Amino acid sequence: MFMLEPAIVERLRTALTGIDVDWTVMGKTTDEGKRSPSQLASVAFLNGSVADSKGGGVSLETAWRVTLSKRHGEDAAAVLDKAFAAVIGTLHNWPPGEISGRLWERMRLSQVVAPQYAEDALDGVHLVFITAARFAGHR
Repeated sequence: MFMLEPAIVERLRTALTGIDVDWTVMGKTTDEGKRSPSQLASVAFLNGSVADSKGGGVSLETAWRVTLSKRHGEDAAAVLDKAFAAVIGTLHNWPPGEISGRLWERMRLSQVVAPQYAEDALDGVHLVFITAARFAGHR
């Protein structure tokens, strides 16, 4: 399940390259270092829920949060708008395929939320995507 993060990060790095400004894309568990570039896309596991538990296994839905943040400025809205569209165009309906021995369903956008920033110098948005895979239970 956690190996979805690097797959999402790599996909976003490709999508956010060359859209007017340089975006830094980092995974919460896979990338180290300071998270303070002027344009940052951060990917993190948000939560999971059991969609069903029939037939000896479970279908686990996982939610992944992509946070776009930009230093406040006159271009912030336009920069965030382009990145917002690129993230949706890249992840919504994308099938991650087989990762860690599980076949993951197509990702779908489920929520868009304004983040709570500790400082007023940042603008941004959270996009939450959901995918699911089947896990076998005890036999």
